[in-house]
Amino acid sequence: MLFNVLKTEFAKLLKRREFNIVLTIEVVLISILFILTSITYYKGYTSELPSAYQMWIGYRNGNFSFVGDIYYLFFLTLPASIAFADTYLEDKKGRVLNFVVARCNKSSYILSKGIVTFFSGFIVIFLPLLLNQLLCMVAFPLYTVSEVNGGNPAYDRYYLTRLYFQGLHTISPYLHNLWFMFLDGVFGGVVAIFSYAISFFRKVNRYTVVVLPTVFYFTQNFVLALLGKANYCLTYYLYPTTGVKGLDYMVFMCMMAVLLMTSIFMIILNARREEI
Repeated sequence: MLFNVLKTEFAKLLKRREFNIVLTIEVVLISILFILTSITYYKGYTSELPSAYQMWIGYRNGNFSFVGDIYYLFFLTLPASIAFADTYLEDKKGRVLNFVVARCNKSSYILSKGIVTFFSGFIVIFLPLLLNQLLCMVAFPLYTVSEVNGGNPAYDRYYLTRLYFQGLHTISPYLHNLWFMFLDGVFGGVVAIFSYAISFFRKVNRYTVVVLPTVFYFTQNFVLALLGKANYCLTYYLYPTTGVKGLDYMVFMCMMAVLLMTSIFMIILNARREEI
């Protein structure tokens, strides 16, 4: 039963207009941002080009970090919420919910939609970041001459000494970037689940479901930075390199776990109220 409902929801995701539009916009945007950052090095000396892993949009350094800042502030939450999170509310208001529940267990329906919602948020965040890294690998050397000969990156003055998961970076900076793409994707999935949980509240509208998580994200980052607690701002945990001291990824994991458990509690509580 659960497998059939899950299969149906995944098929609905792939056909959904909002999911495809959001993914297309992100792919186009990530490509444009890649062109804008790459054009700076047009006709530059090969020996002076940075490595492809340093040109990845999530790899912050002093030369082009503003591009990543813009993308990471505006395109890691809203797309995840738009992709699929509001479909429960859509089914309920379109009177599709009663028809679906009559054919399957409601718990299976809610669980299946939650799983697909998580993956929708993961996909729309992870895939564009992966595409950006692949584009960088096509246009830039995998490793610069200075790295091959001396083990040092081409732009020492921009190279941040603080690297998280430094052991993985030493093994392969590309695996290091891939790990952060995965973390960013998980963040997008959790944000999508939070949006999904909001849709279970009575008298809530679609715009609230889609926009509220982004408002919380901005508020959390702004307030904590204002209070001098930047090491607790979510946005800084989503980059592999950052100038903020005192980051502890156990804190990030705990915040994600708390947000996920809170969302699940909201779903269970409000789903039971609907049955009363």
